Amino acid sequence: MEKRYEITEKQLVFLEDFLLRKYPGISNETKIELIDHLVSDFEVTTENGNLSQYLSNELEFIARFVFKGVSLMKKTYRKETWEQFFKFFTEPKLLLISISTLLFFYFLNETVTDKIVYLVTIILSTLIFGYSVFKGMIKNKELKNLDEVKFLGNEIWLPFTLVQLLGITNLCYSIMKYCWLYTLVALFIIIYGLSALMVILKHKKIILEKYKHLLN
Repeated sequence: MEKRYEITEKQLVFLEDFLLRKYPGISNETKIELIDHLVSDFEVTTENGNLSQYLSNELEFIARFVFKGVSLMKKTYRKETWEQFFKFFTEPKLLLISISTLLFFYFLNETVTDKIVYLVTIILSTLIFGYSVFKGMIKNKELKNLDEVKFLGNEIWLPFTLVQLLGITNLCYSIMKYCWLYTLVALFIIIYGLSALMVILKHKKIILEKYKHLLN
């Protein structure tokens, strides 16, 4: 379709302010993509150049678009964490950490009581979780409402929650009857936790650099 109207600079400012007011945590990528789509559609379909009326008719679409952007961001962090997890079994330096963790838990499970083995597991996972929160979270009030900040630490909860559930359900003691099985479970808990930490630190640096103009 050939466009019949060209949006004004004032309307562009209004559109961006509208999106930021309604969705203050919207990421830059989602905002830019959404504005591009809305502007193109508005210029083609508008009859009278009334942007406010157009936006009121597109509220449902805008909400779906923003939600899709949030969902995509969560998936991105999860995907990167899994990619980092598998690097612990393919890259020589990280593989050394995996092998050391594997041997540590195997021999620990063979030499001490089940309670001590579980205690060591929960202490290590808690230390990784606590360090991730302390070192990786972004607490700047100018940034904390951004989606890419709000969902940055989502993946650190998986190993921490898993180790808690193993204790609450006493499943850990059942698994410990099979030394190799508990070793694999403990390996996953520690390595996934480290992977999530590495992704957090990586994206924290990217986000702080990206939005450094808001922190001055």
